[in-house]
Amino acid sequence: MTSGRRTALALVLFGAGPAVPVTAQQAQGNPPAPVAADAPKISVITVGPGPLVWELFGHNMIRVTNPATGTDLAYNFGIFDFHQKNFYLNFLQGRMLYAVDAWDATASLEFYERTGRSIEIQELALTLGQARTLAANLARNAEPDQRNYRYDYYRDNCSTRVRDALNLALGGTLERDLSRIPTQSTYRSQTAELTAGNPFYYFGLMVLLGPATDRPVTAWEESFVPMALARHFAPETVRGARGASVPLVSRSSLLPARSAAAGTPRTPASLLGWFLVTGVLVGGALAWAGTRIGVGRGRGPFVVIGGLWTLLSGLAGFIMVYLWAFTDHVVAYRNENLMQASVLGLALFALMAAWARRGGPAPGAVRALAVTIAVLSLAGVALQLLPWFSQVNAVALVFFVPANLGMALGAVRAIPARSRTTGPTEALP
Repeated sequence: MTSGRRTALALVLFGAGPAVPVTAQQAQGNPPAPVAADAPKISVITVGPGPLVWELFGHNMIRVTNPATGTDLAYNFGIFDFHQKNFYLNFLQGRMLYAVDAWDATASLEFYERTGRSIEIQELALTLGQARTLAANLARNAEPDQRNYRYDYYRDNCSTRVRDALNLALGGTLERDLSRIPTQSTYRSQTAELTAGNPFYYFGLMVLLGPATDRPVTAWEESFVPMALARHFAPETVRGARGASVPLVSRSSLLPARSAAAGTPRTPASLLGWFLVTGVLVGGALAWAGTRIGVGRGRGPFVVIGGLWTLLSGLAGFIMVYLWAFTDHVVAYRNENLMQASVLGLALFALMAAWARRGGPAPGAVRALAVTIAVLSLAGVALQLLPWFSQVNAVALVFFVPANLGMALGAVRAIPARSRTTGPTEALP
């Protein structure tokens, strides 16, 4: 992919945005300490969430304005290339390669202004040596032999790379300070808050993420979210050019979001009731369809609804098994939701399909497998009472448990009435 096409792609997909303009609506901070006229000016640019799926987590970059060279560059660690060898296979395997690139800061900023997302710029009070070190490190990192890195959603992404670059220039003090600050959040809770505005995306992530995302994180770890990083390093102090302690952020300016669609409602809890209602409706439809067969009114509705349910839930279970057993997506390992979206659903779907072709009464294997899946689903609820199982999976439970119970009830009721009752025994002559 050419440089121009790669730039356009990343701008669209990631919203990589440089600094806020001088016309920002809010500005605050202390006058920066005097530095050499040719010292690089360093700032961190944070772009808020946007309405598209790939914009929900926001974005950030490091801006280096260098009077000595006349350049104004924004270093963006969120670049990827669809034409990369084995791109889609690497994506599935959790082995994505991302890259850093240096873009024109002003052009990137203008793009974000047009999209209406919030843009914050935090100018840093680095010493001459720190600023030059950071600028040199970034320039070296953007060289062809250094630009690629192995991407990880939570531990090594475009925001943590910004954090790590700052930490290196500051001699490790940023990691030391932020690692001591506990938070009330987890990887899952941050993900939930930022994706709640897209219920389908939110539901999929909550089902696929395993217990590794449920432990409390420090401010250092929470900085995988660009907005969290901007919030956490704002109170930091550094040694100024004169040896005194000064705020790391010498000046900050904010251009608020102008688009009503930009930004995500932070209301994941409000979705729980909707998923419960949906699960009950699915389970009720499955139970009702099985009852129709039992009273001799045809198996069509149960075969269609049950077949669709078992296929979708079974595929979800298969994806979870695949992520755990065959990929590097460590955040999906040991997923307890395998007891809710069981891979056994695919076997049940195969039995339902065979029954649809063959006709006749419901096979006993359909009933047995449907009941087994329901029992596993209930066992998954019981696991929450044990101290060794701490996965936060209420979203999956409220949806899958009633649906699985409805499937089991429908399969039991699908037995023809004549097979469920026994008439009086005929007397011998």
